[in-house]
Amino acid sequence: MEYYNIAKSLTAAKNDCAAGVIGTSVTLTANANQFVSTISVEDANAKADAWLAANVQAYANNSGSCRVTAWRGVNPSCVVEPTVTLSPFNYMVIRYKWALGAGQDFDTYTGIVNSGTSLDNKWMGWGHGFNNEIPINALATDSYIMWGGDNTQANGVESCLVNFSKITTDYPTLNTIQVRMAGSWYRTLGTGNIDVEIVTYLGGTMVKSGYDIINVGGTQVDLKNFSKKVSIQGTNLAKNIESVTNLGYITYIKDSATGQVVIKY
Repeated sequence: MEYYNIAKSLTAAKNDCAAGVIGTSVTLTANANQFVSTISVEDANAKADAWLAANVQAYANNSGSCRVTAWRGVNPSCVVEPTVTLSPFNYMVIRYKWALGAGQDFDTYTGIVNSGTSLDNKWMGWGHGFNNEIPINALATDSYIMWGGDNTQANGVESCLVNFSKITTDYPTLNTIQVRMAGSWYRTLGTGNIDVEIVTYLGGTMVKSGYDIINVGGTQVDLKNFSKKVSIQGTNLAKNIESVTNLGYITYIKDSATGQVVIKY
């Protein structure tokens, strides 16, 4: 009898960039049924894990990119990032990505602020008390904001959808919509380094897929990566966003359907 592995993935940061340049994080996936065992599913999964561990760094070095980063002073935790403008879009997915050694169990605090509506300060992420989406139990296409779920691993991704199409339709008097990003580590703190990946789409339908939220039938507009060091860890932080690391803000401008990203340090 033959047994096959389940889908597995491992994330690593590109580590062959020059000094003063930071490498992005890349995820290598072992697809379901890629490895076979005559012993058990666990043995097939172990083969997948071994293959990922042996190949993920080379894959990251080949597929990742290097970004020139300006340091403020001598402390490399203080990254200077300019304001980034986003081309017209109506859906956004924010992915918080971390590689081995950064820490375990990254928790996001992502939410709408300063709108003057009931959507304000309802953070997406573990333990905040606002469920995985607003409204509760809504599909991605019907959510104002959605969290992909709690990834407790030592490497991986957590994602949040902001559905500006639905927000501007249901709240037509809002001329701008601001989103705050923050985060901390729940279990352990390593280097604290994460990548914040912001992807925007125009059209199509948003669908939740595992820890991710993907676009079907639309057009990807922008993909931006930002580096951040999150050096706060704790198991009782979920109810107080001011106690964790502030990552930055995104502002959506309804009239032009464009956006601006400001990473805070």
